[in-house]
Amino acid sequence: MESLKRAVVCLMLLLLWTDGSKAQTHNPSRIDTRYKNPKLPMALRVRSLLAQMTLKEKIGQMSQLNHVNITADILREYSPGSLISGAGETPRPDNRATPQDWINFVNDYQKGSMSSRLGIPMLYSIDSVHGHNSLYRATIFPHNVGLGATRDRDLVKRIGAATALETRATGIPFAFAPCIAVCRDPRWGRCYESFSEDPLVVEEMTDMILGLQGDNGAKGVPYVGGKDKVVACAKHYVGDGGTTSGRDENNTIANWHGLLSMHMPGYYHAIIKGVSTIMVSYSSWNGQKMHANRTLVTDFLKGVLNFRGFVISDWQGVDRMTDPWGTNYSASLATAINAGVDMVMVPPNATEFLRLMTSHVENNLIPMSRIDDAVSRILRVKFIAGLFDQPLADNSLVGQIRKQEHMDLAREAVRKSLVLLKNGKEAGKPMIPLPKKASKILVAGTHANNLGLQCGGWTVFWQGIRNSSLIAGTTILNGITLTVDPSTQVVYSENPDSDTLAEADEYSYAIVVVGELPYAEQFGDNFNLTIPEPGLSTINNVCDKIKCVVVLISGRPLVIEPYLPKIDALVAAWLPGAEGQGVADVLYGDYGFTGKLPRTWFKRVDQLPMNFGDAHYDPLFPYGGNTPREDHRATPEEWVDMINAFQNGSLSSRLGIPLLYAIDSVHGHNSLYRATIFPHNVGLGVTRDPELVRKIGAATAVETRATGIPYAFSPCIAVCRDPRWGRCYESYSEDPQIVTDMTDIILGLQGDNGRNGVPYIGGKDKVVACAKHFVGDGGTVNGINENNTIIDWYRLMSIHMSGYYQAVIKGVSTIMVSFSSLNGQKMHGNKNLVTDFLKGTLRFRGFVISDWQGIDKMTDTSGSNYSTSLATAINAGVDMVMVPPNHTEFLRIMSSHVENNIIPITRINDAVSRILRVKFTLGFFENPLADYSLIGQINNQAHKDLAREAVRKSLVLLKNGNVANRPLLPLPKKTSKILVAGTHANNLGLQCGGWTVDWQGVENNTLISGTTILNAISVTVDPSTEIVYSENPDSEILSNANEFSYAIVVVGEKTYAEQFGDNLNLSIPEPGLSTMNNVCNKIKCVVVIVSGRPLVVEPYLSKIDGLVAAWLPGTEGQGVVDVLFGDYAFTGKLSRTWFKRVDQLPMNVGDKHYDPLFPFGFGLATHPVVADM
Repeated sequence: MESLKRAVVCLMLLLLWTDGSKAQTHNPSRIDTRYKNPKLPMALRVRSLLAQMTLKEKIGQMSQLNHVNITADILREYSPGSLISGAGETPRPDNRATPQDWINFVNDYQKGSMSSRLGIPMLYSIDSVHGHNSLYRATIFPHNVGLGATRDRDLVKRIGAATALETRATGIPFAFAPCIAVCRDPRWGRCYESFSEDPLVVEEMTDMILGLQGDNGAKGVPYVGGKDKVVACAKHYVGDGGTTSGRDENNTIANWHGLLSMHMPGYYHAIIKGVSTIMVSYSSWNGQKMHANRTLVTDFLKGVLNFRGFVISDWQGVDRMTDPWGTNYSASLATAINAGVDMVMVPPNATEFLRLMTSHVENNLIPMSRIDDAVSRILRVKFIAGLFDQPLADNSLVGQIRKQEHMDLAREAVRKSLVLLKNGKEAGKPMIPLPKKASKILVAGTHANNLGLQCGGWTVFWQGIRNSSLIAGTTILNGITLTVDPSTQVVYSENPDSDTLAEADEYSYAIVVVGELPYAEQFGDNFNLTIPEPGLSTINNVCDKIKCVVVLISGRPLVIEPYLPKIDALVAAWLPGAEGQGVADVLYGDYGFTGKLPRTWFKRVDQLPMNFGDAHYDPLFPYGGNTPREDHRATPEEWVDMINAFQNGSLSSRLGIPLLYAIDSVHGHNSLYRATIFPHNVGLGVTRDPELVRKIGAATAVETRATGIPYAFSPCIAVCRDPRWGRCYESYSEDPQIVTDMTDIILGLQGDNGRNGVPYIGGKDKVVACAKHFVGDGGTVNGINENNTIIDWYRLMSIHMSGYYQAVIKGVSTIMVSFSSLNGQKMHGNKNLVTDFLKGTLRFRGFVISDWQGIDKMTDTSGSNYSTSLATAINAGVDMVMVPPNHTEFLRIMSSHVENNIIPITRINDAVSRILRVKFTLGFFENPLADYSLIGQINNQAHKDLAREAVRKSLVLLKNGNVANRPLLPLPKKTSKILVAGTHANNLGLQCGGWTVDWQGVENNTLISGTTILNAISVTVDPSTEIVYSENPDSEILSNANEFSYAIVVVGEKTYAEQFGDNLNLSIPEPGLSTMNNVCNKIKCVVVIVSGRPLVVEPYLSKIDGLVAAWLPGTEGQGVVDVLFGDYAFTGKLSRTWFKRVDQLPMNVGDKHYDPLFPFGFGLATHPVVADM
């Protein structure tokens, strides 16, 4: 029957091509073919094509049909926008279709689409959720829950690229990935498709989109980077991971703030990264079906977030809007389209879909403008994907499928995803790593030798497969067999019987691999979460008699607490995919365990839902990572306990040498929940106040040391010569003299009673400081992070080196080397500057540390020749290597280099002497453990007052009134009504910038203690003054413009750090620019720019009455308001040049072409207002 069906389809396709050819040649003059010209602007191509489409053709584009239902008439007359292969639907009924089978299959359908009147190509789509998982013998990666455990954005980006390549190699250009749900209840059957219960982890993992689509697009614009990339789809919008009791397709009950803070951040980041399509969730929000939610789909997603791709329903999602399904399909269809759904996946009957849609348009139930918007979005994505220019697949990528590089990548992902939950029954007696050489070992469990169970759902079939027959890879048993010593006897029994266990004393240890059976969607909803039999019996029987490590293969935490006492070691392996060797790699110590729980491991199911931060939080194993709590809410006491636990481990070593725990305290103890956050360095440079930064250094030191941390990576003494650089806000100035003066912060961090040129730490309230990044990092070409600085010796010394000279004089204990290069030579390999000049000429006596994985980055492909890079860096003068990728391998390579005289032992001894000198100077051998005595100093009133003072002194008044002698500032406190607007007016995260709580910063108020600018205005103005606040005022508010005495508009940059802040246009991001224009066009306004550098402002200056540069002021927004309203005067002077146009850059004071908008040193002054007595 299947063969007959396909034969009929093929015959109809043949008829279609013949008839279509005749139709096109019948009257070709009726079609304007400009839309086929790739040289024309995309917008013009879209408009040209849309204008020629009939209503029937437009409606066709809005449908995605299951390929098995396609007919010749539909392809010719209806022109469907997309086709889909459901999970398990392949070109061959035995599911062993080759890549060439897929290419022929997809091309046949595409040729049918191209033969329609306008020749609009269709988008063939498939679920590639952990690799091209429908393809016979493809590379199968770990499911998202395991990738979340890695916390490795670059890894998921590379997995995205590999998935795209293998999917596109079979002719398919559209992949339904990634799922960016935030699973809040592991009872949900799709929880393994979620990266984490933590929205911060999920938003970071949206980097997968950059791998799937390419990463050269403009921010916020759909982008597909070539024939090896696919159209990605972020799913399922929104809140699908928060349903009641974790039931699939159920209702999520959450207020607006809860929805936006928990479930929305991933979508915001996906849009910024250019995701092309977004799929709507089956679920409901507060009782309203997401497929019907116009507020969220149209108003918020397309409006507020400015999503420019197309929105697609889920499989028969319109049918499922009613209960029972499909009972009022006509009304559901109109509701969904009007809500903002652009493409309907698998309508139950294509002809009926066309009829209903046509009727709805003709009867004005669906406006024609809604149809045109939907079709424009769909066409835009097709043009972006290059389908009009190259609609057919080719054979050139077939060899990329399951290539060695992809298998190695999958194996790496497995290694990094494993979480070690228990290691030994007694403290100090770990079981793992396991010895490779043993007389006899037992491997047991249902999942030890089964690729299907290892991979989970969405593998070959929708619900997965329960054997190894259609998957290529390595089982965990295979991996163990290949890893252990040849002399080790491996006995395998899926569920060992009494005869096997009667010889228990013959086994050195057992590895038991058990877990869940495959499932997908609602078939995985599970309300007991127990380990299925016979897995549980196997654990009990084996671990009762043999020392055992249990490896759990599951898509979520399972009930394990009752069995934990008898288990010696416990590993969560999630659903690792096809490369089981990665599990063995880590069990046997070839690599270390690095994975951190992406979700809370409960004790009992009746605790659920339970997520980090909950009031009733009582986990078996907490959500966890490299801070005491990855909810970023760790108390100072928790920090101290964590640091002391690490320190006790070091002190128990043979010589008892204490470790130096380090952290980035770049503008206060910025990783600490509710710490004092000071202005970033760019603002401090404006103050020209060395004594102020010294006091800030002292406050930062005491808050850092109060949490047990003795080593702070601060200060950055780069001289930023180009504001396009993503780290420019970490620099005090473009002027080396200002940077040199600001090295007084070192005296605050370390203490000021030391001898010139000698590392010094002045007590338990001080830290080891680190001047960074040596040297020239602020002078790279075009301000590109980690790039090359081209400079002669004189300018290097006069611009970039003077800060280091002063830092050494002031006793800085450590210096960090820059990622960047100097005249083509990587700084990590520059012996002339690190050893000869820094340690020789400048007589630096502390130690030199690499930057994060700086050794890896010495080669263009990170880590491609690590052994050589390591030798080069150590011989160049690097004393301590930050984050080697594998500690065991680092030790082996270093030992080999010394034994082979590649690195002299004198170099080793010099490095270690320097490190020990700093530790002795710190007093660490006498007092290695932290205590609680300083905790009360954190965010105390003196520190908040200091931060507020710093904000006041950092503000620069750039414009004050449109008419001479009629200043706008200071603002009157008493007036009838004022408007406060802008993205940054009421957001502490944006106010603080990058390196706040998280590396890239946070964009909300939840984890930071302080005062927003709006809050400060509210407590400063006269009680009679009415304040209206609107982040982006609409026309209704602005229609009453004459009621407002003035407006304060606070806009600026989003948060960023390092290369993610490199910016070659430096415009004010939307909606900030629109807010500024709209408000200042109608109301007298002062604009406060919150940014890490100057931005393009000249074109808008004429409509602005007052302009203030507030930089990144930190948590004390009251300091901004103190000066706006005249309690204190404006005193800040620009520490860097404010350009007119980006094409002037780089431009610094003293340059021949110097033509600034506001010159270096500029800053208007005001006088404090004297209050009436």
